[in-house]
Amino acid sequence: MRKIDQKRTRNKQIILRATEKEYELIQKKVEKSKLGQNDFLLKAALQKNIIVIEGLQKLLLELIREGKNLNQIAKALNQNETFDPNEITELKEKLIALWGAAEEILKEVKK
Repeated sequence: MRKIDQKRTRNKQIILRATEKEYELIQKKVEKSKLGQNDFLLKAALQKNIIVIEGLQKLLLELIREGKNLNQIAKALNQNETFDPNEITELKEKLIALWGAAEEILKEVKK
């Protein structure tokens, strides 16, 4: 431990509520880590970066919708059904735009 950590006094409390199952899982992880519960929870909380990405849920839902459309087109084509080429072009453009949006989000996350 660093000298600064040795001199620090922990005078603030955080109360964590958990279900019985969550509590048991945490206790198993604490035991496995060979750390005290307080040290384990502090390490778990402080050593993980939490990234919040605005708009990700909406983007994922749209990707799912367009993926389903793509599957419907593929199924129709595999069954030798005729399909309007304009619909395929439109879907392709939507997917390109969605992947562009996904790339922008990834660029922000990597910063």
